[in-house]
Amino acid sequence: MLTAVTTEQSREIVLKKNEIPLLEEDEVLIKVSYCCVCGSDLHAYSHAKGYEFVQHPRILGHEIVGEVAAVGNRLNEKTIGQKVIVQSMQYCGTCENCISGRYSICIYNEVIGLHFDGGMAEYVKTNIKYTNKIVSLKEQIAVLAEPMSVAVHAIKKVEELSEKNTVIVQGAGIIGFFVALLCADKGAKTYITGLKQDELTRLNKFREFNLLTHIVDEGLITEQADIVFECSGSNAGVSSTFKQLKKGGKAVFVALYEEDSSIFLTDLVRKEWPIIPSYGSDPTDYEEALSILTKYANQLEGLMSYYPFEQVGEAFQDSLQQKVFKAIITINN
Repeated sequence: MLTAVTTEQSREIVLKKNEIPLLEEDEVLIKVSYCCVCGSDLHAYSHAKGYEFVQHPRILGHEIVGEVAAVGNRLNEKTIGQKVIVQSMQYCGTCENCISGRYSICIYNEVIGLHFDGGMAEYVKTNIKYTNKIVSLKEQIAVLAEPMSVAVHAIKKVEELSEKNTVIVQGAGIIGFFVALLCADKGAKTYITGLKQDELTRLNKFREFNLLTHIVDEGLITEQADIVFECSGSNAGVSSTFKQLKKGGKAVFVALYEEDSSIFLTDLVRKEWPIIPSYGSDPTDYEEALSILTKYANQLEGLMSYYPFEQVGEAFQDSLQQKVFKAIITINN
């Protein structure tokens, strides 16, 4: 089968032939239709700080949709031919965090495409419990279930979200956009911020989703927020979070960072600002994610950029340079 593999050299990904993976008892083989380029893929591709655990060569890809082509157990034969998405975080199910329902921070959690080979390949295997069936949703939109599940997980951190709230979402990437979309869907007055360079490829399109856009190069938003979701992954974003927040407001950190950040804790104490981290998603977040994607499917399709498998290198470079909002690799389609 054809695969896209990172090498020992930073920012290099090549197409090469590999064997179709052999299945264990509870695994299924998926013929991949689409696989997205995620921020984590870009970090691994660039050998970034915090991604030293990713061994190279590695087949990247954890935002995956495709069709079940084979099963390791005859009891699962009814799933052959089904369209499915793959959950990225592959939890153990037995540690204390899993038992308490906190699967995203499973003690033994591993991410497909980072800890082991992923979906930038003609075929990928996974345990059947990490799949969700899709029915009427187009595969090219269903492939967005993983980033949408991350947004769903983040929104659950703030139970009071409603039309009474003003929300600022920092960061115009796919996670920031999906978080903002969910906030607006719940009726909140929602700002999403980005850089001046984001106006053409991102911010101007977000306004079609009832979002208020703001360019951070022009200064702070004059209105303070009840909740700030930090999705930019920048030190500047960490700093502006607390400049934009009302006393008693909530700061939810969803992004991952390549550099250390400093926070003056006295301000947090005096203004009772809780710092709420949100990492990844739980299995239950995926069904809600698929439901939201179904609701906005027609609008979302126009935001994405699709690349044939042979242009995987271009997809990575365009994503790294932010020439496109979201690159999706077309594999068996």
